[in-house]
Amino acid sequence: MNQFLNTIERLAINVSRSISILAGLVLLWIVLITCVDVVGRYFFNSPLYAGAEIIKVSMAGVIFFSLPYMFFKNEHIIVDLFPIFKRGYLGWILGLAFLAIGGYALWVIGDKTFSLAMRSLEDGDTYEYIIAPSFLARENSEFLPKVYIDTFIAVSIYFTVFMIALKFLLVLLKPGSSAESSEEENL
Repeated sequence: MNQFLNTIERLAINVSRSISILAGLVLLWIVLITCVDVVGRYFFNSPLYAGAEIIKVSMAGVIFFSLPYMFFKNEHIIVDLFPIFKRGYLGWILGLAFLAIGGYALWVIGDKTFSLAMRSLEDGDTYEYIIAPSFLARENSEFLPKVYIDTFIAVSIYFTVFMIALKFLLVLLKPGSSAESSEEENL
């Protein structure tokens, strides 16, 4: 059973790490767009069309591609005021409680985001400046529909909830371990 749990944990870490590499690529994309925009604006007096909006939309990629790895590896901000609560069965129970609360909160946010995506689909909302390829654009507009980015955000949140649930199960099946130390001990 431990071998199976370790294999699942390694697989989850590799999947979330691969997705976080995409976050790095999107961040590189943002840097390139910013450089092109700045050079175009100050040297050629011609800024990149829709540069600010492209950067704004790309920030969603950086944030939501990073979430699964951050939650699975416990890389988010943690304040250790009482380190005694991290040890033993108390740390195990508190770790499970925080994973459950965090997963539920993200599930609620994902549901709200998905409902906003469906509303933007119904309303036909589009970005103001980002021109979409013809296969992505709506028949009455040449601009990118907001439903694509909103749905991406919702799916990313649901995937993060899945990773939290997987982490919850891994910690639950190893009584006495904490949510923070389970992957370091086994890898």
